Amino acid sequence: MPARVPDWLPGGMTTRTPQPRRFVDRYRTPLAIGGLILSLGLAVLWLFVVPERAEATTGVQSWLIRYAHSICWALLATTAVLVLARAPKRAIDLTAWAALAAYAAFLGATLL
Repeated sequence: MPARVPDWLPGGMTTRTPQPRRFVDRYRTPLAIGGLILSLGLAVLWLFVVPERAEATTGVQSWLIRYAHSICWALLATTAVLVLARAPKRAIDLTAWAALAAYAAFLGATLL
């Protein structure tokens, strides 16, 4: 009979889900609703709170400074809606990565 591999070693046969993963699975809906509310609130807030740098720039740079931060938060709100709807992981990942791209564009325009 082969030796039994302890559960804590790689290759061990365990059915336990890691603690953080169980927390997310258990509270998926409240976390997504909280993320949705927070993201929508911040998306609206950043439409009105515009960095002073936007006044000193023109064209695409000014537009990105004015709107890309709000777009980022709106995309995160969309991600939360997709999580609530149990959409395919690919759709959720796509909106989350798009939010990151919008934020990177905002940062790039602000720092240039």
